[in-house]
Amino acid sequence: MSEPVLLAVAHGTAHPPGIATLHALLEQVRELAPGLRVELAFVDHEPPSVLGALRRFASEGLTVATLPLLLTAASHSKGDIAGAVRIVRDSGLVVRYGRPLGPDPLLLAALSDRVVEAGAGADTAIVLASAGADDPDANAEIWRAARLFWEYRRGGPPVEVAYAGATTPTVAEAVSRLHTLGHDDVLVVPYFLAPGRLPGAVRRDALAGGARVAEVLGAHPSVARLILERYAEAVGSNVLMNCDTCQYRSPWPGREKRVGQLQQPHAHPADVSAS
Repeated sequence: MSEPVLLAVAHGTAHPPGIATLHALLEQVRELAPGLRVELAFVDHEPPSVLGALRRFASEGLTVATLPLLLTAASHSKGDIAGAVRIVRDSGLVVRYGRPLGPDPLLLAALSDRVVEAGAGADTAIVLASAGADDPDANAEIWRAARLFWEYRRGGPPVEVAYAGATTPTVAEAVSRLHTLGHDDVLVVPYFLAPGRLPGAVRRDALAGGARVAEVLGAHPSVARLILERYAEAVGSNVLMNCDTCQYRSPWPGREKRVGQLQQPHAHPADVSAS
């Protein structure tokens, strides 16, 4: 029996360089694992959709390991992609579902390289800037990643957190706070896999606030290795996902009530046009 297809699922973007970066990353995965079929699907914007890709594999009689090409467990991995996996499993397709990429030492290594490439020194304070989410659990994961990155750098100036949307602090607020605390050299590090609208907003706000900006993680060899580790974990049926405080298990004040609900996939344009 052949190995399951590795289906990596990204959010998707209308920004062509972002799509090109994701394809370049998966090409590195293919180079590390010759013979493994590696495909890419998207939650939004870009075809194929998750449902479309999974149904195609079902028609070919294949098994699949679906991996969220996402840095944190948020609504896309907990709801959109999980919902698509649930639907095709109900139709009989064998699908293993892996966990998001972060946090992981390999991601920290990639972040460290981007920080060094940006010219950060021993006195450089860092702002780790993420997309932000309506999921408190996902937002808390960024603080965890920031703390782990500070530990990875063996201390020194602080690693603050900022969000491009949905919650606070904003990039401008985080940069201003570090300047107020006396840190003249501030580097904003976009915690994104590929360029797009939100990373562009992070860059704009960082520069406007007098900070420097690193590159996104992109097609980094450590990220490619991590994708294969998540694949091996999923195929081995040893997925260790922390979802204890996600909205499907814990009610959050003022939030949409999702506890106990079935996950539903995002309405991808490709699926809507096909219906």
